[in-house]
Amino acid sequence: MKVPFALLLGMFPALSAAQQPPSVDVLLPRLYAYASEYRAKLPSLSCDESITSQLVVEGKVIKETKIEATLREMRDDARTDPFIENHTFKTVDGRPPKAHIKIPFLVQGGFANALGFSREDAASCFDYRIASEGKGATLRLDMVLKRGSGDPHCNDIPEGFKKTVLVDAESGHITHVERTISAESARHAKEVYFASIDYGSQKLGNDTYWLPVRIYAHDPKGEMRMFAVYSNFHRYTGEMKILPENNVADQKQ
Repeated sequence: MKVPFALLLGMFPALSAAQQPPSVDVLLPRLYAYASEYRAKLPSLSCDESITSQLVVEGKVIKETKIEATLREMRDDARTDPFIENHTFKTVDGRPPKAHIKIPFLVQGGFANALGFSREDAASCFDYRIASEGKGATLRLDMVLKRGSGDPHCNDIPEGFKKTVLVDAESGHITHVERTISAESARHAKEVYFASIDYGSQKLGNDTYWLPVRIYAHDPKGEMRMFAVYSNFHRYTGEMKILPENNVADQKQ
């Protein structure tokens, strides 16, 4: 009998409001199992993407670009992070896109791969704190990179890495992820300084998945920021074509 993917992800013992949050030794293996199942079962997909990219100076937005696009996530099981992103811009500020586009701030590469919890060998690199929120309805896990651990598994984790994960206590679904790295790490590694993702329930065929529905990211000074909203999800069965890169200021999550 085929077990629906949504049911597999719901195999997370529920906590009542009266219960204490689980220990790290209990919660962490569940999150790794959740993420492993997510990466193994999530199919290639396509959705609508609405992006607002801003340049802010002294608290005032001096440049704003709005983009309507199609996002495609294609599986490549030969990769550790198994999804490749492809963005097709349909309009930029309400007009057909030009061949070369200058955008204040654009984050790419983190839609399906940003969930994390892919390397259990790096679990000891962090200090953890767990708390209950909303009268026990939500579990909050905060994780901060330890300083000077000497563990070689921690060497490729950016300095200043910290992450917050919100988990629905009843179903076990991850509903929110945000992570920050140091400004220096963001500059040298060309990774985004801060990014947060909200997840929501979406149907793909007969199966239900918890997918990113909103992403917010900004640079260390908050002068460049991006908001993105995702909708109209469906399975993608086409072939990916490699197109010339747009002239955009983008950063990876």
